[in-house]
Amino acid sequence: MDGLLLKYKGFCIAVLPAAIGGYVWSLLGLPLAWLMGAAIVSGFISFSGISITLPKWFYRPSLAVIGAGVGLTITPDVALQIARWLPLMAVMGFSGVVLALILTPFAARKGRMSQSTAFFSLMPGGVIEMANIGEPHGADRATIATLHAIRVALVVGILPLALYFFFPIEKKAFVTEILSPEALLIVLAVALSSGWLGARVNLPASWLLGALLGVAILTASGSATGRIPETLMAVAQVFVGMSLGAKFQRHKLRDLPKAMLVGGLSLLGIITTMALLALVFSQFLPMDAATLVLAFSIGGLAEMVLTARYLELDMAIVAAFQVTRAILVNSFAGAIWNLFQNLQKKKE
Repeated sequence: MDGLLLKYKGFCIAVLPAAIGGYVWSLLGLPLAWLMGAAIVSGFISFSGISITLPKWFYRPSLAVIGAGVGLTITPDVALQIARWLPLMAVMGFSGVVLALILTPFAARKGRMSQSTAFFSLMPGGVIEMANIGEPHGADRATIATLHAIRVALVVGILPLALYFFFPIEKKAFVTEILSPEALLIVLAVALSSGWLGARVNLPASWLLGALLGVAILTASGSATGRIPETLMAVAQVFVGMSLGAKFQRHKLRDLPKAMLVGGLSLLGIITTMALLALVFSQFLPMDAATLVLAFSIGGLAEMVLTARYLELDMAIVAAFQVTRAILVNSFAGAIWNLFQNLQKKKE
């Protein structure tokens, strides 16, 4: 019991300030309020030297709640619409990979890290997957984890505010009614069990994606219509925000100043280029620019879905693009690195 209290001492210290931070952010009317407020407060606490470890029994259900929120929007018509965009999803996924490849030599040279570390740090995939795949190739896990935290922080910190100011919205009253208590219990039960199953079969972002798919099936069958209560979504955002802020630990950041600066600039270049690419595509496709910017972004699935929700964009489309990118990158990163190395050897 004492060991458990010690492990989660930082979480107990940070959870109330993080929730207050989310509430203050929401009072300001800024996008992604509960997540961003919690992330900023948790980041400061973590950087001050207090280690924050989120209990899995809080974090994983939070992802499942967010996934359920998306799943409730996926009607059969939406599913058909998603299928239409599969070719563009593949283009988007590999565009991020190509940009990472182009910037790898620069990041490695200027950031004083190995090329394998730079490559897997810039790949827009999951942090655990990139660390696990990269380590056998000589990549440094700590650098990969730090730069992936910076990647998500940059996307979450920049894109919602940019879209909020450049694509102003008029917040409408929710058309969909809140799920009844009985329906909510069913949706949550399906979301949690599907998230658990997703983790067992190693889905990317398993608890979120598993819940999304499980609830989408429920929605398509007509067994559930409605939306998740705002209070529950706010709680889920706080825990997701805390998980992001917790990654910014002083001792890790202190040991990687050059890699962080150069890697951060490289990631900012990729983020900007992907946003510009989305704006170009939006001129020729029947999809609004803001949705495409989120769909093309290299942020986290949960964060981009929540941003789409706040901006009243198509959450299902954004989620589908993000999942496609994650699957492509996580599946092919190792093979792409081997190909990259072989091409470099031939040049030599």
